[in-house]
Amino acid sequence: MTQPRDDQVPSLEDEIFSVAATVEKPPPTERPRLRWERPPRLPGRNDLWTGAAGAVSFTLIDLVMMYGPMMMSKRPSTLPQFVALIVVAFGLGSLLVWKVGGRGRPFGFGMMVCWAFLTLVSVGFLTGLDF
Repeated sequence: MTQPRDDQVPSLEDEIFSVAATVEKPPPTERPRLRWERPPRLPGRNDLWTGAAGAVSFTLIDLVMMYGPMMMSKRPSTLPQFVALIVVAFGLGSLLVWKVGGRGRPFGFGMMVCWAFLTLVSVGFLTGLDF
């Protein structure tokens, strides 16, 4: 009676595999799924009008600053106008975009885009890159 019978004693192998089966789970066989993200929305009509206002205002500033050097037959260096237009377009424009935000954000983008557009269209004459 004091000796246990063979059918009552669990083997050590059964205990190890029973613990391991509850602790470790096999990795999932499911492949990761690709998610379809919705493309970003286009800016609204008000933002486009504000950006256009920024472009028009920079164009007016540009024409006022470059009128004198362009009307002279013997042109002096346009380096001061170039520096001033860069500061206005990208200095004031980036200040409006990153610090002010709100309605100033598209206005600043409009100024910067207008500088690039006028530089490409006029081959640098309107923005002072021809020095």
